[in-house]
Parts: sequence; C-alpha cells; structure tokens
Amino acid sequence: MTEARGAAFIDIIVATSVCFLMAAIAVPVIGGTLDRERTIIGAQYLSGQLQRARLESLKRARPVAVRVEVIGERTQLRLFEDRNGNGVLQRDIDRGIDLPLTPMEWLDDQARDISLRINQDVTDVSGVVTLEPGDDPLRIGNTSLLTFSPVGSATSGTLYVAAHRGPQMAIRVFGATGRVRVLMFDARTRQWHP
Repeated sequence: MTEARGAAFIDIIVATSVCFLMAAIAVPVIGGTLDRERTIIGAQYLSGQLQRARLESLKRARPVAVRVEVIGERTQLRLFEDRNGNGVLQRDIDRGIDLPLTPMEWLDDQARDISLRINQDVTDVSGVVTLEPGDDPLRIGNTSLLTFSPVGSATSGTLYVAAHRGPQMAIRVFGATGRVRVLMFDARTRQWHP
C-alpha cells in the first residue's frame, strides 16, 4: 500500500480561495471595529479634558475654559484660566491675560482620524433638528470656548465627535450643573444612547 503525499493542485486553489474569501469578509468588520474603538477613545479623551477643566476651575476658584477649534480635518484643544475676573475671553487670550494651563493638543494624536465632525445624518441630541455631514460639529454658541465656573456651572452645548466613517458620538455639557455626558448615535433607532 502506498501513501499519497502532498496536495493536489486543485486542493491548493480551493484552500487559497477560502483564505481570500475569509480575508474579504474580515477586513471590513475589523476596519469598522477599529473606527468604532477609535471614536470611543477620542470622545472619552475629549470628555476627560472637559472634566479636567471642571476640576481645575473648582481647584483654582476661577473660571477655566477648554478652547476647541476645528482646523481643516483636525481638532485642536487647550485649557485656559481666567486671570482678570471677567471669564475666559478670546480677546484676553490674544492679549496674554488669560493664560494657558496646558500645551496645545490635537485630538487625532490620541485617536487617529478622530475630530469634531458629523459623519452621517443624525438627529441633534436635543431631538429638534437633523444634522448632516458638513454641519458645524461644535454647538456651543458662537464661541470656541467651553467654560467651567467654580460654582459648578458651564457653557452648555454639544460637541459631535467621529471618524470619517463609523459611529457618531456626542459630548453633551449641561450648563446648570457642568455635567459632561458621552453619547453614541444608533443609526437603526435614530436615538442617542450613553
């Protein structure tokens, strides 16, 4: 009795085809998971910086603001402290009165490809309007400063965080309490969830 050794050419082709098929299925799934995880990391990091500003304000007994600016495809952030008792103002920052507490940072240094952006049609967190890709993701009035006061209040508003694709997240700041909440949009139910 002789043993057959090796594999037939057809076996190699079938095995290679199965490998390519599995790779074709897995790559989009892995890519979507990576986008989701990066978006969560980016939103949590930005939320942490807002919480840091809130704690710095309480510790220093003066207003502290996070300046958040979208520059091209990137988001820049930095904390500033009120030094003259009139709140953190852009003109005081420009004049060197309200001083930075932290170095300037880019959000995508913490989570690649993450920025303040709206990457899909979503219902505004308040549930009133629909936002589309390209709409302003920084919804705190006509300023780029989100300020926390030592009495516990803050600038109220929402910051929308996302990669170019993947889930849409929002960071909601409640003005009366200064509380910060991170939410994710469920495209199937069209609702925001913690």
